[in-house]
Amino acid sequence: MAALTTDDLLRDLRAICDKSKIVSRIEERAIDTDTLSIRVHLSRPDTFVSVFYNLDTDKTSFALIEKEKRIYGVDNAKMGWHTHPFDDPAQHVSCDPITFGKFLESIETHYS
Repeated sequence: MAALTTDDLLRDLRAICDKSKIVSRIEERAIDTDTLSIRVHLSRPDTFVSVFYNLDTDKTSFALIEKEKRIYGVDNAKMGWHTHPFDDPAQHVSCDPITFGKFLESIETHYS
């Protein structure tokens, strides 16, 4: 099986966002052969999801930003996969790897 490319990841991300009721638009911030950086703007004011993939280093991060502060996140930087929970986003709680789709679902659940 061929390795994913940033174009593949962007296509998958767009398909997931197209199905979401809380996504208002996607803003591509950087895309090249190794790195994808996207802002997924939500229907809530001053709220977006920062999405980062680096295929070369296998680093991924998803962060829910509200009024310029991370209020929830999941990434695999430094200590492996971990979450920054809604109730205390400064925490680092180990977790299994998560897809962008599951991350967005958790936000939708939190806001419903």
